[in-house]
Amino acid sequence: MKPLPLLDGLLAPGDLRKFSREDLIQLAEEMRHRIKETVSDHGGHLASNLGTIELTLALHRVFDFASDRILWDVGHQAYPHKLLTGRAKTFHTNRQQGGLSGFPDPQESPYDLAKVGHSSTSISTGVGVAEGYRRQKHKRHTVVVIGDGALTGGMAFEGLINAGQLKSDLLVILNDNGNFIDPPTGSLHTHLDRIRTGSLFNYLNSRFRAALKAMPRGHDLERLAEHLELAAHKLINPGYIFEDLGFSYYGPVDGHDLAATEAALRRITRLGQAGPQLLHVITRKGGGWEPSVNDPLKYHGPKGFDLDTGLFHPKAATGKTYSQVFADALIELAREDDKVVGITAAMPSGTGLRQFGVEFPDRMYDVGICEQHSFAFAEGLAISGLRPVIAHYSTFAQRGFDQLFQEVVVQRDLGIVLTLDRAGLVGEDGETHQGLYDIAWARCLPGLALAAPKDGAELRAMLRWAHEERQKPERLAGYCLRYPREEVPRISWDTGTPITLGKAEVLRLGTPDERDRPLMIWAYGALVKTCWEALAELGETAAGVTLVNARFAKPLDTDLLRELAKTHGRILTAEDHGLPGGFGACVAEAIGDLELDLRLTRLGVRDELVPHASRDQQLRSHGLDKAGVIAAIRRCLGQGTERIPFVRAG
Repeated sequence: MKPLPLLDGLLAPGDLRKFSREDLIQLAEEMRHRIKETVSDHGGHLASNLGTIELTLALHRVFDFASDRILWDVGHQAYPHKLLTGRAKTFHTNRQQGGLSGFPDPQESPYDLAKVGHSSTSISTGVGVAEGYRRQKHKRHTVVVIGDGALTGGMAFEGLINAGQLKSDLLVILNDNGNFIDPPTGSLHTHLDRIRTGSLFNYLNSRFRAALKAMPRGHDLERLAEHLELAAHKLINPGYIFEDLGFSYYGPVDGHDLAATEAALRRITRLGQAGPQLLHVITRKGGGWEPSVNDPLKYHGPKGFDLDTGLFHPKAATGKTYSQVFADALIELAREDDKVVGITAAMPSGTGLRQFGVEFPDRMYDVGICEQHSFAFAEGLAISGLRPVIAHYSTFAQRGFDQLFQEVVVQRDLGIVLTLDRAGLVGEDGETHQGLYDIAWARCLPGLALAAPKDGAELRAMLRWAHEERQKPERLAGYCLRYPREEVPRISWDTGTPITLGKAEVLRLGTPDERDRPLMIWAYGALVKTCWEALAELGETAAGVTLVNARFAKPLDTDLLRELAKTHGRILTAEDHGLPGGFGACVAEAIGDLELDLRLTRLGVRDELVPHASRDQQLRSHGLDKAGVIAAIRRCLGQGTERIPFVRAG
């Protein structure tokens, strides 16, 4: 790391109050450099963090968050906060195994109040914190920083409504970098805001109301004045929607003007006004670095770029990812069927739907950070005769679980297709983003088919199969396809079994020995490739092992399971999912229900939170890499005694 004298020498956030304006300008540039060099090396969120540097400096100069409390919504804009709270010298470990988390984490620092990673939750948590302090008579400021994108999530408005109802002593900072509320122009609004937050205005306003009350019919005059004031206020104030919810609204202010932002925060705190308050701050993603300002999408989560020019370093050619294969396949279907529409929740690039939207701009719906709404919206589209395909990350789809049940499953035969990207272990984003639970929460719902492809060709085939199935009279409520955050395998499997509901595929049939009923492996999704490679490396020592590409977790191919159980005595399941309720649990239930004589071993992710690391490191930690699968196979075959990593010690 490049030595940065002010940032590296900062002992505590309170030291910021001693800095001159020139020092603060230099410190802001040092923070930008440290964030850029770290993200360029290890990846992470860039544009969102560059846009909050001055705002973060102002917050830490006005408040003492050793006593006061701050909550960052999502937390992908909290890198500057980490740099100012004792983590500047270790920031180069961000998102690395054993290093700092890419999101706020109380285990790292007392300045991080809660572990976050999903959007639109901060206001609700903040209301609870403020109410708890009120009941205990603790005099602490509670500050929430939420972006305009996160404010599209319904839970954010639930929090706003509750705060207004409770009259919580809560300050919400609306970090507006996308014109969620159109900013007013000219100096008039700034002047009016200074008056509104000034003590003289509040003093004169209270005296004026008292004088009105003293006059004949004063109460009627006061009500008239209130109506006139409200009407005028709504004409010039873009924040009236928040005031209707019970908030005192201030701003907008330029969030890149440190002095102006700090002055606004100090004026609000000096007022000592009880109840919820909202400061509207205008920022730009990538603020302070021209390449990121010009293209914040490109620099949202970049890696490997020049710190001065922003030009990306040359990369080795890579294969297609599952997301890209899905996008290509969906475009093919949409060309053939004009009733196909795509839905995502603020993830068009990550899921591949941005590519779909380029070709079919009027058939791609980005509903914002509203997974719950997306399922009900898809229900309505399906009822009207369209054929929606919902594309979510696995971790975000679980936010709409109740709507998946009420608006899809209970309707019985809508035939909605749901694709779950980033299923399984996701790498550096850590606990909040792991897609380890979708089999468990989806398979308990009747009327859903759960499938996972072993490669890109099978993903294409599954998507086409689901699209054809939902056009049949006996269609299901929904078809869920899960796939990982990685490139598709390039393996010649020498099989071409068509996709059929609830039917698995035998990739390799072992040579049964009548004296010793051998092992069969049932692998699901991403682990099919790993098991295939493990058996190839084991060679003749595993000649009797059968490998099944399960394809479906629900309905499971019980016919094949029963048939193979006649010649196999052990079964090993492998999945990129949590063990509780996962694919292995499906197989265990089927073995019990069918009363099969099979000894079962399950490979999967242990029942614990999985911290940030690379996906390869996470797979290795849970025995799901090739070496781990080989060890498990050898143990099942009685050829080794290595401890399988998924077995808890003691």
